[in-house]
Amino acid sequence: MSDSRQVMFMFYNPLFVMSMAGSVVFLLYLLAYPLAKNYVSLKWRYRILKIAAAFYLLPVPIYKYFIVDMLRRFFPEEWKKFNHVSDIIYMKYAIFVGDNFVGFSPGLRHMLSGLLIVEIVSLVILQRRSVQYRKWKAVYSIGSGKPTGWEQELFQKAKEETGIKKDVRFLCSEYCCSPMAGGILFPVLIFPAWEGGMEKEQYEYMLKHELFHIRHRDLSMKYIGLLVMAVHWYNPLAYLLFHEISVISELYCDSAVISGKGEDGRRKYGELILTLAAKNPYVGKGKFFAGMADSRNKNVYKRRILEMKRNKKQKTAAAVMMTALICMAGGATAFAYHEPYIIEDLTGENAIGNETYFMPESEKEEPEKLLSDYFFMDNEGNVCDISGSDISVQRTCTHDFSIHGTFSEHEKDGKGGCTVKLYDAMQCSKCSKVKKGKLKNAITYQICPH
Repeated sequence: MSDSRQVMFMFYNPLFVMSMAGSVVFLLYLLAYPLAKNYVSLKWRYRILKIAAAFYLLPVPIYKYFIVDMLRRFFPEEWKKFNHVSDIIYMKYAIFVGDNFVGFSPGLRHMLSGLLIVEIVSLVILQRRSVQYRKWKAVYSIGSGKPTGWEQELFQKAKEETGIKKDVRFLCSEYCCSPMAGGILFPVLIFPAWEGGMEKEQYEYMLKHELFHIRHRDLSMKYIGLLVMAVHWYNPLAYLLFHEISVISELYCDSAVISGKGEDGRRKYGELILTLAAKNPYVGKGKFFAGMADSRNKNVYKRRILEMKRNKKQKTAAAVMMTALICMAGGATAFAYHEPYIIEDLTGENAIGNETYFMPESEKEEPEKLLSDYFFMDNEGNVCDISGSDISVQRTCTHDFSIHGTFSEHEKDGKGGCTVKLYDAMQCSKCSKVKKGKLKNAITYQICPH
């Protein structure tokens, strides 16, 4: 399959167009990040990642035709000026509806088979993730108990200061090595059962960090990120998106916790993060939870520490403009989708197996004029009428077929329609005889305009 056909296949496949649109948004986010980290708040950066996830998962390409129809209805005159309807329809991806049959073109059958394989793999990945979640939930549920009195008091204080009104379970588990938050509908905080105790200031930091995860709905975003990976498992950027969602959610919670803290408080908070990460042997494995020690990647901790030290000049106008441009790029990519054409009122199935073009009569503004039913055009643009060739001369000629070009053949179907076929061809320089090669395409007209 040539590169052009591969691109065309992508635009006819809604799932791959969704993957392309999400990837465009995420790539633009990565390209803009060196500038955005100094002028765009973490809240806005997080929003852009959510937009990328939305493009990956929502069938925006399919909404294209609904939006186009609305524009056509509300702005009919403007639509006529700017809209250009293609005068040919590529039937490689088409549904054929005839008197006694409904058929799918070969390209559409292959595309549907590919979609089926992708969805089967996605379901397998989701099933495996579900088993992992149940295992982790069982591990952290074993040996859980209630925190001590002073821990409960700090928990209630932190809950009020973070503005969380919903019920949150607060547990301690001997199998938990680092504080973490879990659950979406019924959130829970799981803290280690520290035997040596913990300073109240450090404990308050940890409580607020985990509660901000709940307030920001970071657990929901993690599940959405996992769904993006499962659906678009063939796209490496889907895995990078999940990683970036995890990192930015941690940065966002860090910034909320240390807001208003002095340099000493920021330093203590950074040391606490590194200490917890060093003690947790399961860091990076609990993808269904969120916590202060969510990664052992040195670059992640470097980003977190630098983000706490960075003196940002946040500009809302820059954030809004950046988000708008990225959304426009994602939307333009999503709107490149073409749904398979439905060709109705066919009387036979002959066209289904061919990679032909179909031209509705209503879409042609002016009838196309052909020089003749059979003519040859060389690569220089010179045209030769073949319909009146002298066959007797051609029979006695010693052909050299040295002229390369295209042969056009016009055939009527006897029902008012016709087909124009174009072939790669070679012409004899002596007698003008044409030797047809591979069929390049065929344009079928319901009503012959020639």
